[in-house]
Order: sequence, then C-alpha cells, then structure tokens
Amino acid sequence: MHPDDLDVWLQALSELMKFTLNEISIPERSRMTYTWNYRLKNNHGDYVNVVQNTTPLELDSGNKPIIGLAHYTVLVPEIDMQICASAKLLNENNEYETVYFNNFSQKLLSEGISNRERDVIRLLVLNDSSKTIAKKLNISSNTVDTHRRNILKKLNVSSTGELIGMLKMNKNLIY
Repeated sequence: MHPDDLDVWLQALSELMKFTLNEISIPERSRMTYTWNYRLKNNHGDYVNVVQNTTPLELDSGNKPIIGLAHYTVLVPEIDMQICASAKLLNENNEYETVYFNNFSQKLLSEGISNRERDVIRLLVLNDSSKTIAKKLNISSNTVDTHRRNILKKLNVSSTGELIGMLKMNKNLIY
C-alpha cells in the first residue's frame, strides 16, 4: 500500500465501522454496502488506484461484519484519487442510497497542515503571489515557496492551481 495512504485508509475504515455501529440499526446492517479506495504497488512497481466495494454477508454476535463479499476495481495510476469512504443502504425500493460519505484526503488540510501553511493557503486562494504573501506574513518569498511545496506534498496535489481549485470548491477546508 502507498505509504501516504495507510493512516488515512485505516482512519476511513475505523470511521465506517463507527458510523455503522452508532447510526445503523441492527436489521439495516445486512442491507449495507461500503466503498473506499487506496493505492497498491503493482508488479511493475507503479502505484495503481484500487476501489473496494464490500457488502457484509455475516455479522458476529456484536453485529460487526465478519464475512463479506468484496469487489475490487483497479484503475490506472494516472487517475489522481483522493481517499474517500462511503456507506450505502438498500432502501425499500431496492435502491442503494448513500447514508455516509467522507473525503478523508480533504481532512488532511485541517489535520496535517501547520498554522503558517494555513495562512499561506488562505492568501493563495485570494490569488496573492509569493512575493505579496511574503510581505503580508513578514517572511521571505523563499519561505513562502517552501511552504507551498510542503503543502502540495502533504495534500498529494500536483500544482498550486489544483490546490486552489480544490479549496475554492470546498471553502470550509480553509478555515
């Protein structure tokens, strides 16, 4: 598994389990299906995206899934995927409806970014240049560029433009 995905993947699985145990009634648990994704290294040494969909078939005495049916979809490594997890419930109309969704990669912004990096992000979203950000924060423009590189690496984003686009679509991630 990709080293950057392991902690987030474990958190996603833990949150899915907590959601199920706290929010889904015992009779509904047999009508649930779960989806999450991560990256694995293939036999060529490339990381590929794996989307896993699991449906519990048997629950233990504590109503935790112990046997399930899993379907794995392997996607090319060029697709940039954030780690997400979802739970769907088969409703009365025999349609799956999403009852839980969480983008765990986006949580990295609040959990993995320092306060100074967050300051830089807020100013980047306002389209400030590194030089302008440096003046506003009373640091050098080289330091701003270092923060930018660190932010991109931490969020697994390939460019500042991609970062700004992601943040403008999800403004609640900035604060």
